[in-house]
Amino acid sequence: MKQASRQEIWVLRAPRLNANDDTVTLTRWLAADRSPVAAGQPIAEIETEKATMEVAAETGGVLLHAVAAGTRRPIGAPLAHVGPSLAAVEVARDELALAEAPGRDRAPAATGKAHALAAARGIDLGTVRPSGDTIKERDVVRHLAQRDEAASETDDDPRLVLVGEASTHQHRVARDLREASRTGLFTTLAYCLDLRGPERMIATELAEGRAASLLAALLVALGKTLPSFPALRSTLDRGNVYRYRNIDVAFAVRSPAGELHAPVVRSIDRLSLQECARECARLAKRAMRGKLDAKDVGGACMTISLIPTPNVVSFVALPPPRQAAILALGATRQEVELTAAGPVARPVAMATVTYDHALCDGMMVAEFCAALDRALNPVAA
Repeated sequence: MKQASRQEIWVLRAPRLNANDDTVTLTRWLAADRSPVAAGQPIAEIETEKATMEVAAETGGVLLHAVAAGTRRPIGAPLAHVGPSLAAVEVARDELALAEAPGRDRAPAATGKAHALAAARGIDLGTVRPSGDTIKERDVVRHLAQRDEAASETDDDPRLVLVGEASTHQHRVARDLREASRTGLFTTLAYCLDLRGPERMIATELAEGRAASLLAALLVALGKTLPSFPALRSTLDRGNVYRYRNIDVAFAVRSPAGELHAPVVRSIDRLSLQECARECARLAKRAMRGKLDAKDVGGACMTISLIPTPNVVSFVALPPPRQAAILALGATRQEVELTAAGPVARPVAMATVTYDHALCDGMMVAEFCAALDRALNPVAA
């Protein structure tokens, strides 16, 4: 964030919230374009992989958006300008664009009308092809016409009813899943897990007045299993393989509003069942209240998702970006096992592991599932 004192213009720049951030996404504007704002007033919400935060104006004046909501920008890039008047802030914005983009490799400057139309219609000016050295309003109009023509098949379909624009959360989820699908080659393996061990552990804890859950038991078992399977806690990026230092695992939580969150339990290989259970309860409560912060999310080497709804035999979950695998578990059911003493019912659940085939193969994932089964059933093993 920088203040250009000569023009008395304050520039909101994409801030670095975490050391490893290269970009941030402006998820939504909290103050309208070309509206008056006060010093200290929240004007925008920004997001990185690990955090979402509001940013406030450092000075009062007229706010001029530089990007549309949903735009991802590199650290330090201008997101908005605040000045004493609309005319002054438009002039300062164009001067700054020319000063910071002197070469042909940088985005050309745009007129005030082009900026206004792009901001109003949610267009990133970086995607608009100029007809000259400067992006003009007619260039944005042409870009919109081409975009609308491409979307007209959906818009004109009488079988469809427009519900409304997708929420910020939906845009974020879609962006993350598309990013993951572009960087990984995913396939899925199903494995029937024996849950007699977890049921015994949970019963013991409850008998002693302590809470426990299948999720906590699975996390403890993953903490014992994942260290032996480094490929499952790796990620492939631009031809290089990276491995997570810590065994941090995320789990899916659905809020009352229907939004999915993925808080992270840190260093599960060092936690007891009770410690895991307490941390899961704490994180789930914060997620349900929308109170997760930067240290609660991001950086997980794997994610686990449970749908315990009766009759859900199994489901396939999609790994988030920079994760090689995700474990999904359906509802617990009773399976009849034939023993020397006769038929015996045992609790089982179908687990599916969706994994990046560029880093893992099916035999490795099958061995991982068998090792996880043994960790869940130490007595039987």
